[in-house]
Parts: sequence; structure tokens; C-alpha cells
Amino acid sequence: MIKTLGKRYTTTPSGPLRSALLGMALLVLASCTEFPLTYADLQGLPDETPYRQQALSDGWISTDRAQLILERRDRSVLEQRILLTNRTAMKGENLILLRAETAPNALETRFQPEILLADTGGVPAPFGRFESLSFTVTEDALGVINWTSWTNYAGLTCVLAFRRLDMTQRTLVPGARVMDIMLRDCIHGEAATALAPIGAESISFGARPGKPGASPQMLSPLAAPQP
Repeated sequence: MIKTLGKRYTTTPSGPLRSALLGMALLVLASCTEFPLTYADLQGLPDETPYRQQALSDGWISTDRAQLILERRDRSVLEQRILLTNRTAMKGENLILLRAETAPNALETRFQPEILLADTGGVPAPFGRFESLSFTVTEDALGVINWTSWTNYAGLTCVLAFRRLDMTQRTLVPGARVMDIMLRDCIHGEAATALAPIGAESISFGARPGKPGASPQMLSPLAAPQP
């Protein structure tokens, strides 16, 4: 309906135009498999968005195994990739992927590990199809970790782990409301050791420069030790 100088005119699409609009609407509906679409469904970092190397002191979490930190951002999504030491012969990289979202409704979105896996080229070796993996749920001071492990029964262990933090659990990247985290870590040792980079002791802190020998700077009072 169009209003012009106090007069109102009702506009109705012609027959051919109405049919075309209906066809377009059906195509859109057919392409959507789930309703309502969340922010995570619609928002992503384009493949061409470049990574920029950051100083090790600029990591969003604290780990002494960080070798390289890469970061990129596009619109309301910020992403940091932390490459970890890998002393095994297992194919692929040991890494932590952190994906922060600043959209107003980010807290309402559901956690989707498939997005993190897509950003790293799919399910990493030595794990098979994501649908076939069996996950264990572990809880620590900052919430829940979902993880699965692989071993060659000769001392080599790999873990694939996921977790989500929100702004109520610790201070995140400025402006971020949620941060999704993925870890792939292969070590000669136990699963508990491989999971350490995604555990509460690592993710309670961001890497911060300080005086030699000083403790990491606490990012959130919620992560502080209790008396």
C-alpha cells in the first residue's frame, strides 16, 4: 500500500509477477532445513578473509605450548587460531580454534561444532566421520567439555574437544557475547594431558605480557580461586 498526499493506493502484483515471487519464496523455503535460522546459521567468515599473525602475548587463552597465533575478523565474527607444539608423527596440526561472536543475539544461538570443523578443513586426522564419533562429557570450573579420543595403544593419544563460553563465565574478546572453542591435540601421553589446553586452567586466562615470573593476569573474577 502506498500513501501519497493523503490518498492511499493499493498495489497488487500482476499474475506473472505474482507467480515469479511465489516461485522465489518456495526456493528459499526449500533451501532451509530448520526454522528459525539462527545467527550462527547465517554468519560466517568468508574463506578469503585473511589471517594476520599476532604476538604470542595476544592469545585469547593461556598456554605455554603456543607456537603461532593467527587472527581474522569479518563483521561480527572474530576468530583466532593457535598452533600448538606437535611432537608426534600424526598428520595434521595440533591447534585451538576460538570463534567469538559479537551479535546481539549470539547468546541465543546454539553451539554448532560443524562450523568450527569447516573452518579447519573438516574432521581432523585420525578421527573419522563426525556422525560416527562417540563423545564424553566432562565438567570443570567453567562448564562442559565434549570430547572424544583416539589411541594407538602404544602411548600415542589424540583428542578432539569442543566447548562454549559466554560473557557470564569469563571476560571474552571485547564486545563478544559467546566464544566457541575447538581443540585437536595429539601427544605421547594421556588424554587428560592432551585436553589441558582447553581446560579451565588455560581458558580462564588470556595471554598477557607481564613481569618475568609473574602470574597470568586474571580476566574475570569468576575464574579467580575461591578462598
